[in-house]
Amino acid sequence: MPSPPARTRLGRLLRRVLPDAPPIEAGLARINARLGRGTREDDRDRAQEAVRVHTTDSVARALYYAPGMDGQAEPGEVVFIWAPSDGADAPLRERAILVVGHNRNTVLGLLISPNPEHADDDRWLGIGTGDFDASGRSCWVRLDRVLEVSELGIRRQGIFLPRGRFDRIAAKLRSRYGWS
Repeated sequence: MPSPPARTRLGRLLRRVLPDAPPIEAGLARINARLGRGTREDDRDRAQEAVRVHTTDSVARALYYAPGMDGQAEPGEVVFIWAPSDGADAPLRERAILVVGHNRNTVLGLLISPNPEHADDDRWLGIGTGDFDASGRSCWVRLDRVLEVSELGIRRQGIFLPRGRFDRIAAKLRSRYGWS
């Protein structure tokens, strides 16, 4: 994407050549809308409707590690969603989840939290630090609940959980919750 000064020059040039054309920002906004890339507020609104919580054993499936930037979020990737922080009535905030599966139009993920109170909770497993927490804090992943989120409600950043950490999580899902 051009830098802001380049966009301004391009906009002036387009206004001279095509005086009745809409501003370049309006065109870019239309392109982004057609690509499904709305504003952060649009993403938050879509995500709020799309988050469903399941018990981990109720969505058990084959588990594999295959992160990649091929268009669909795959197991092993960390994505971001808008979700309540402490219960259904709490304000929404952006949260990291580890993708562990997907359906046709949804992603299945485990919530990632930097809250140190999870260290002694058997429902949580320590995963260390990573790009999934901007402050560089140690984090935990919740094992007993799976979030199902619309593909449209996630934000991808190209963050992968290292294979060894993913394998530790997979072993817990297989031994405790019937995943294969």
